Amino acid sequence: MAFGAHPDDVEIGAGGFVAKQSALGHSVAIVDLTKGEMSSRGTVEERKQESKKASEVLSLSFRENLAFPDRHLSVIDEYLKPIVKLIRIHRPSILIAPYWIDRHPDHVKCSELITEAHFSSGLLKFLPEIPPYRPPFLFYYYINKAEGAAFVCDVSDYYEKKKASVLAHDSQFAGRFPYSLESRDRYFGAQIRTLYGEGFASKNVLPISDPVSLWRKKR
Repeated sequence: MAFGAHPDDVEIGAGGFVAKQSALGHSVAIVDLTKGEMSSRGTVEERKQESKKASEVLSLSFRENLAFPDRHLSVIDEYLKPIVKLIRIHRPSILIAPYWIDRHPDHVKCSELITEAHFSSGLLKFLPEIPPYRPPFLFYYYINKAEGAAFVCDVSDYYEKKKASVLAHDSQFAGRFPYSLESRDRYFGAQIRTLYGEGFASKNVLPISDPVSLWRKKR
């Protein structure tokens, strides 16, 4: 389950990863926290239709918009509870959210909200009417930063889908895929000797039971 503050955030930071997981047969969902109504370009209705188009490109299981007020995100129970409810109902094995350092305050607040929701989802006395469930993994994708990646996912075979999902948000990109975004994804790809990669951060040490198997696959 991938979370973004705005309707195009996940596509920018993790569109290749989402497309790849869908193609591998996994159930993948995007949850947008706001409708992006404060954006300088595009109406709410335009962005809704663009999100629908991007969702089709990425073959999502579902997409939901929680309609929190754009530019007014904060870590309060009013916003935490709907997120925790979604996590408990759908029980994803992985959550992804924006990196906790970013020039856009909404991306930072989204990161904080999902971090808090991930923890609260495992608490018995938080929303006690729904059984607790805490996903095993929470990773963070980059929007305006590219530092400290815990791992890089090879998305070379799915990069055209990522491009198409980003460009589906035509009101924001006017048919031009950002050079800075492609440069960043090429940079991450270079770190793992592939064409395109998407980096993810983690606040926890990642468990690997058999590192030799990873090296063997690489060779």
